Amino acid sequence: MDMKLAVGLLAFSGVIIGAILQYFFTRHIENQRHSRELKSKAYMDYLKCVCEQAQLRPKIGSQEQKDIFARTGDAKARICLYGSNEAIEAFSAFEVLGAAMATSEQRKAFTKMVSIMRTDSGSTLVRNINDIQNVLLGARE
Repeated sequence: MDMKLAVGLLAFSGVIIGAILQYFFTRHIENQRHSRELKSKAYMDYLKCVCEQAQLRPKIGSQEQKDIFARTGDAKARICLYGSNEAIEAFSAFEVLGAAMATSEQRKAFTKMVSIMRTDSGSTLVRNINDIQNVLLGARE
């Protein structure tokens, strides 16, 4: 009788331990997924603001410009909170250069930043970074 009790307790313990491990693994995976979603949304919102500024070219001081700048600032803050160290470093390098697309160096910094954001969001690495630059900024050089 003691052997049956021991086997039953061992089986019950196995079920309990399995349930606990499943809970922790599931929770860990959900936290990673949520973190990746926050990061990706911050990156996408920033790029969307950059595109709006480039396409709409709002008048200086207009409400439209103020709204775009507010959304850009919000996206930047979220990138600082959720972005990877590499993405923040690339973003900082782009900002140091003036956060514009006027020079070749600025365009390369922006393209590098986007490439890092892309891989940080779970996409595969682009073999040729110039492909990203051509899509985003057009073939200038």
